[in-house]
Amino acid sequence: MSKRAKRIVLGTVKYFLMALLAVILLFPFFVMLTRSFMTWQEATSYPVKVFPETWNFASYAEAMNADFFVYFKNTVIVLLVNVVGGTLSAYLVSYGFARIRFKGNNILFGIALSTMMLPGIVSQVPLYVAYSKIGWLNTLLPLTIPQLFGGGMVNIFLIRQYLRSIPGSYNEAAKIDGASELRTCFSVILPMVKPVILLTAVNIFMACWNDFTTPLMYIDSTATEQFTLAVGVYYRFLGAVSNKDKAPNVQMALCVLMMIPSVVVFGFFQRSLIEGVSLTGLKG
Repeated sequence: MSKRAKRIVLGTVKYFLMALLAVILLFPFFVMLTRSFMTWQEATSYPVKVFPETWNFASYAEAMNADFFVYFKNTVIVLLVNVVGGTLSAYLVSYGFARIRFKGNNILFGIALSTMMLPGIVSQVPLYVAYSKIGWLNTLLPLTIPQLFGGGMVNIFLIRQYLRSIPGSYNEAAKIDGASELRTCFSVILPMVKPVILLTAVNIFMACWNDFTTPLMYIDSTATEQFTLAVGVYYRFLGAVSNKDKAPNVQMALCVLMMIPSVVVFGFFQRSLIEGVSLTGLKG
């Protein structure tokens, strides 16, 4: 067999295996989508149906009730504060570590970096006690305010590594031109780190959108007006006993609705995300 024939065969096998893997991975999402268009009788019938007899949107109408929009509003508030405030604070802290020389810079950064070794569960009880003492339980404050103070050490580390690759001559030139440190930070350096800033913002968005345990821990079942979307959906079906109460078709519709923002964000920023990851790795 010639080399060209071998390349064709290997390429065909490779793409076949990739397509097979994609089908296996996407099949649960396909089932979720089709079941969201079924009635609850079809969704609970046996043998299991893959396609609905008639495609209807009743489950989506039932999913998007008045409570859904209250939960969605709370989730948007949390997202905006985390994405904007978290990204901005992470950039400011990273800029201080990377571009401002002061005594103990590396020591402080090493101490901050060491916090990445601590599992998140270690701080849950102390944080819960602290927030309880200051009256933050059953509010959105534990989900928003902490992100304004640093934005997460992982994000600080990524942005700092990117900032270190930018020559210090930019800061020196800005200083000679009379620019303050704050203006240099936002007008000169910030446009150069756009890929990693975008990467940080999307990472914070995804982490915040997918976060279930944090709001569940700080908001109990009595504070329904403070539920985020994930917690609201959880409590909505928590006490369901019968198949009709469980409403699997409505649950699938809610899953589809909750998946849309993540898919849109990733699809829209896919190229920028890949660029941010690759450049951070190279410049670090």
